[in-house]
Amino acid sequence: MNSKEIQRLLHRDCKNSSGGITSLAYTLEKSPKTLGNKLNVDLEQNQLGFIEAIELIAMVQSKKTLSAIAAQIDHIVVPMPKCADCGQDVLSRFLDIAESSGRIGKEIKSAVSSNSELGRDLSQNEKEKILAEVEQLIEQAICLKMELWQ
Repeated sequence: MNSKEIQRLLHRDCKNSSGGITSLAYTLEKSPKTLGNKLNVDLEQNQLGFIEAIELIAMVQSKKTLSAIAAQIDHIVVPMPKCADCGQDVLSRFLDIAESSGRIGKEIKSAVSSNSELGRDLSQNEKEKILAEVEQLIEQAICLKMELWQ
């Protein structure tokens, strides 16, 4: 995805936001026409500034735009985890989730073996179980990483 395509994502999110471009323009103390022109990638002379883009991404919570930017540098965007614990609690919670994930991993591994009832297919219930565990593991891993950076 190139820069213009990313800007189109932001433009679409701005149009679809509550009050649209007009409301955003007034919040940014700009005329709606000026902001609309700056968001329009086909108008080369009216380019959106970096600070304006950041403000708009935040105002409209444009996850698509943010994800597309992150993808440009081979990264992904994940939600900020809710890390209520600190220190040893964070490590302990991570280890609990890792242990639980390991148990579920073993169950799934045996479920997808060639001699199991399901063969290589996972049931919807198994997929949901894996997804829930992966989400918890990622969240706790991020909490642990943030704790270790402090």
